[in-house]
Amino acid sequence: METRAYTTIDLRKAMGEILDRTRIAGEAAAITRKGKTVAYLVPAEWFEQQRAAQQPASDVGQDAA
Repeated sequence: METRAYTTIDLRKAMGEILDRTRIAGEAAAITRKGKTVAYLVPAEWFEQQRAAQQPASDVGQDAA
């Protein structure tokens, strides 16, 4: 997955476009502030797959309390 960097100002100005690039093109976005990465924006499917892979087998299928 290709990762493109955007400043927080870029994110404010073009949030819809950045979200579309992430959702439709599957492109991850690194969000930077003062030259340092503060967050990553990734496609929901990718995040959900990573989260499911990290869940212990005993937790699969159980509802959160």
